[in-house]
Amino acid sequence: MWRTELWHPMVVHFPIVLLLGATLIHILGYFFSSGTARFVKKMSRVLLYAGTIAVWIAIYTGTLADGIVSRTICDPTVLKAHENTAFTIGYLFSGATLLDLIPFIPLKMFDKIKHKFRGWVVTLLLIAGSLYLGYAAHLGATLVYQQSAAVYQPTEGCTEFE
Repeated sequence: MWRTELWHPMVVHFPIVLLLGATLIHILGYFFSSGTARFVKKMSRVLLYAGTIAVWIAIYTGTLADGIVSRTICDPTVLKAHENTAFTIGYLFSGATLLDLIPFIPLKMFDKIKHKFRGWVVTLLLIAGSLYLGYAAHLGATLVYQQSAAVYQPTEGCTEFE
């Protein structure tokens, strides 16, 4: 149970839920009145910040698993595509997080960034990140269910269970 390659699947589901939730709630915020929209944006912000931290933890655990899993799978190009997509997700959501944090940074140079323009860029980054997240999840499922990544393969005759 404590094998290094198993940490990634235990961790990876948190950023999936947090970041998809942040995106969905952020988009829903455009359809509410100003008071409710502020509350919804705060909810989205909390999910985004927690999900961005979680995605980098998932990337780290995936990197640890890579060295072990890459020796057992048939097509390492799927693993590499999964890794590249994960880094893209990390960059997109980190960019959205940094842009979202601009109003909280007390520097004059950030006053020139228009509030509406920044909000729409954050929304586009969240949507792009969510699309990449779906693709990375598909690649991860391909690794597990078609390539048997991190899945224990018993010996012929299953003699180790006797």
